[in-house]
Amino acid sequence: MKLRKAEPNEVELCYQCIEDARAYHKSLGFEQWRPDYPTRQTILEDIAHNVGYAFVNEHGVIGYCCIIIGDEPAYHKIEGAWKTDRPYAVVHRLAFNRKIRSGGLSKEAVNLIKELCLSNHISAIRVDTQDENKVMQHILVREGFEYCGLIQFGGGPKLAYEWDD
Repeated sequence: MKLRKAEPNEVELCYQCIEDARAYHKSLGFEQWRPDYPTRQTILEDIAHNVGYAFVNEHGVIGYCCIIIGDEPAYHKIEGAWKTDRPYAVVHRLAFNRKIRSGGLSKEAVNLIKELCLSNHISAIRVDTQDENKVMQHILVREGFEYCGLIQFGGGPKLAYEWDD
C-alpha cells in the first residue's frame, strides 16, 4: 500500500471509502461524522487545498484521509494538554473501502502517515475521534498516540490524541 495525493478524478472512489466507513460505524452503533459531513465537496476541497490523500494498492484507491500540516483552530482549546507545542499535522476523515478492511491495514496506514509527516519535518500528529469509536481509540493507542483531553469539533466533544516522535 502507498499513500499519495488524491486526484480530482478520484473523488468518487475516495467518497466511497467515507460512505463505507460511515456504514461500518453505524454497524457498531455510532456516527463518527454528521450525515451532511464529510461530503464529496469536502473531498474536492481537500484535494484543491493539497490535503486530500489516497491510500492505493494494486487495485487502486482503497482509502482516504485528509492530512493538514499546520494549524487546526479547533485544537487551540483543549480540556487537558497536548504533548508538545511543536509544529504538528492533523489527520481527519481516515476511511477505507469495506472490501479491503483487514488486519494490519490500519497499522500500515498510520505508518505511512507518520512517514509522510516526518519527510516534511513534522514529528507530531494530532487526531480526534468520537468517544464511541473504540476501534479508532485502540488503533491510536496501539500506534503510539496518547490521549490528551477533549476538544470541541464538528458540533461536539471529541477525544484528542497526539503522537510525537
